[in-house]
Amino acid sequence: MTLSRRETLQWVMTAAALPLARWASPAIAAGQASVPPFDVVDWPAALPPPPPAQGYGRDPDLTAPKVPWPLTLSKAQRATTDLLGDLILPADARSPGAGTLGVGAFVDEWISAPYPTQRADRARVIGGLVWLDAQSRALHRAPFDAITPPQRAMMLDALTVAAPAAKLAVPVAFMDTLRYLFVLGFYSLPEGKADMGFIGDQPIAGDYPGPSREALAHLAHVLDRMGLTVP
Repeated sequence: MTLSRRETLQWVMTAAALPLARWASPAIAAGQASVPPFDVVDWPAALPPPPPAQGYGRDPDLTAPKVPWPLTLSKAQRATTDLLGDLILPADARSPGAGTLGVGAFVDEWISAPYPTQRADRARVIGGLVWLDAQSRALHRAPFDAITPPQRAMMLDALTVAAPAAKLAVPVAFMDTLRYLFVLGFYSLPEGKADMGFIGDQPIAGDYPGPSREALAHLAHVLDRMGLTVP
């Protein structure tokens, strides 16, 4: 099963809000875990710790943006991430796939950031890339980027289930995280904005009313998760 870009976006935006029984199979709705189609290899027991890094601080220079922390992904991992980007958000008539547009660079910067959310995502993404190659070698004696498209599809299908078996629970969480980051990265690019019909800032009549209460609440929530405070 290969999801279209719009199906993936819809999945990310609605899955958390939909009751499970509305879109799951009868077995899943009954609380039965999906049976893995292969023997599942173990998740990596340990990962290299992130290097010491500083964050943006409270007053980043947005006129000269830069990434103040070292990046995480190796060249091979970046290539695999871009490959997955093209598989999960493939090209269509409106734009190239997410990987072709370099969404792996966005994922790399995100998971390298020294904030709690990003550090948790780093462990999941790095562990998942290591696991994906190990699982591919166990099944096909080759890393994930060297197997055939049908073999890749079979592995990814096993990671797109609502009720995974216990040994697949963490790999499925890895794929859920990666799918979310791909959508987040793709729709921050000019091609993604054009794909969704984003028109940008528009003039308003009268004085600027300032940010809405909802926007301020969202900002406060994000800063709180990053360990910062609203000045």
